[in-house]
Amino acid sequence: MADTRFFRRSGPFSLGSIAQHVDANLSRPALAERSMHDLATLDVAGPNDVSLLSNGAYRQAAAGSRAGAMITTRKLGVMMPESICLLYVADPRLAFALVGSLFYPVRTLDAGIHPTALIDPRAMIGEWCQIDAGVKIGRDVTIGQGCHIEANAVICDGVSIGRDCSIGSNSTLRHALIGSKVRIGSNCSIGGEGFGFVPTPKGLLRQTQLGRVIIEDDVEIGGNSTVDRGALSDTLIGCGTVIDNLVQIAHNVRIGRRCVLAAQVGVAGSAEIGDNVMIGGQAAILDHIKIGANARIAARSGIIRDVPEGEIWGGAPAVPIRQWHRQTAALARLVRR
Repeated sequence: MADTRFFRRSGPFSLGSIAQHVDANLSRPALAERSMHDLATLDVAGPNDVSLLSNGAYRQAAAGSRAGAMITTRKLGVMMPESICLLYVADPRLAFALVGSLFYPVRTLDAGIHPTALIDPRAMIGEWCQIDAGVKIGRDVTIGQGCHIEANAVICDGVSIGRDCSIGSNSTLRHALIGSKVRIGSNCSIGGEGFGFVPTPKGLLRQTQLGRVIIEDDVEIGGNSTVDRGALSDTLIGCGTVIDNLVQIAHNVRIGRRCVLAAQVGVAGSAEIGDNVMIGGQAAILDHIKIGANARIAARSGIIRDVPEGEIWGGAPAVPIRQWHRQTAALARLVRR
């Protein structure tokens, strides 16, 4: 159950309205008027809570649950007690997420500019924006309507931000064009200089970085992540991509649409990642590598050569997943001998 000191709960909602919201079928239609007050896990849910059963491994916990309603599939719901009203759906996790947004809708903005914010007179701020304390907004910045710029964020000269965006506290944006409905977490660095140096007799000379960062609509970037601007071309993050905390995206990287990058992934300069790629935590992508659309990269993998479309790779250095499993099994046999 959520702590209401931090989260504002709506409701209650009837089971019938919840079922309609997620296009579910009730196992007990006679209970359609029963009121549900909150969401809860199987072990702590009470008679007025909605819970989730999406994995057969939790059947025993679900059978002993006191939840008033449970979102699940018909297959998983076969062994559940009749006392629990089941909401049958095709995708329980998706339905539970939709119910979550019903009980806990996104907070409305407290539109206005805090008196300690420093905003250049040549910046353009859209309507209904919330600009928090200590924010600095530079010359010729444009921010669309309905944005939330959290405390101490820095938006440098010329940056463009679309509508309905959220920029986390202490983040810095420079040399960047940001689309609409983008969420950037706290302590992020977007558009900083890439890691490019040329050796000289007197030491390392930093290469000039003249590119930009382009972030398309509906992208989410977690806290403490870094996206470097391009050297000559742009760094690009495609529409709908989700990036976890503590991720490093180097200069000139191009990431496709609807990709998922888990925590501590590092993508070196000029790598190209196709649409719908999923990359597990702590994976490392070598510079100038190409990963094809719909590929999957296992956690802690080291990608040192191109990955074809639709393939699953793992290991360090990474190879096709079945080959990696064979290598791991062969090594285990050698150790036993």
